[in-house]
Amino acid sequence: MKTKQMSAVYLAMAGLLLAVGNVSAATQTVTNGILTVSISDAGGNIGQFTVTTGDSHPNPSQTVFYPIGTSNITLRDVGAAVMWSNDGSAPAAGLAGYTATTMNTQPAAVTPIGTNGFRTTYTLPNFTVVQDVVIDGTTLADTNVRHTISVTNNSAASRQYGVRNMWDWQIADNDASYFRQRSPDTAFTDVFSTFVAPAFTHYEMVDDLTTPAFSVFGTVHGGSLSPQPTPPDQLRYSSWSAAINSAWDFDNTGSAIDSAVFYYWGFDTPLTLAPGATGTHTQYVATVLGAVGGAASGSTSIPTLTEWGLMTMSLLLAGLGYRQLRRPKAGTVA
Repeated sequence: MKTKQMSAVYLAMAGLLLAVGNVSAATQTVTNGILTVSISDAGGNIGQFTVTTGDSHPNPSQTVFYPIGTSNITLRDVGAAVMWSNDGSAPAAGLAGYTATTMNTQPAAVTPIGTNGFRTTYTLPNFTVVQDVVIDGTTLADTNVRHTISVTNNSAASRQYGVRNMWDWQIADNDASYFRQRSPDTAFTDVFSTFVAPAFTHYEMVDDLTTPAFSVFGTVHGGSLSPQPTPPDQLRYSSWSAAINSAWDFDNTGSAIDSAVFYYWGFDTPLTLAPGATGTHTQYVATVLGAVGGAASGSTSIPTLTEWGLMTMSLLLAGLGYRQLRRPKAGTVA
């Protein structure tokens, strides 16, 4: 997308300016061989991260998220009417009566979590926001990236807040990934949609409907992981280009362009924290459904109605005593 290419140019220019000013932006990386997480630990994008496949993945050195600088989180401070984003440049607030600013204007630091993840701590007025990005698992079957956003009320009175988490996809270098609900399953689509209190437990993203390089799976709620995913108020399959200039709400329409997924907690009704209390919001991403707590089913395919009809007709005409499922064009289920 032209807008994202321009964003990359701006990021490169920002990096050059930081270097000239003797303030170096740096990136740290961890991997278990299956998935790799890289995170910015300085500068305007501190805490922003990306995910790629590792050398031991069946599809090594492939992008899952777009490179650092496009996925971000937002804290909605209701009492102060401020949207805090960890984006490098403050977008519009996206909600009437609010102003927007960036978390990097306040104290922020990235620290390792063992050898498999990172913690970014943003110390803001009224709240402390902690982002943990951790690779769990050791094999393809159980490797996922756990993303937790914790919000602590630092004030002496109860405060209300909301959280938005945005993951910007670039699966196998394709920005415009396809989406489908899992459990219950639907067909893939490239039409952007908003799901209020979504009933499905997972979703699947692919780069291509005919010959996908691999699938990527995200959590919504439920499943077998611990901690379990935190059910969002809203989940949006959206255009990154339409959303990036807003820290909160945006018009979620269109199709077939640069795609992202948005999680909201406290979208309509803000969440409340007592003094010193913490709210946590966790989701997972992986390239195998079982690794994010879904019902793993090997490479079982999901035929379309047309294929079922063709198979049934063929069996009746030939008088065969067995059925052989054809692999669907929509890809496989991990």
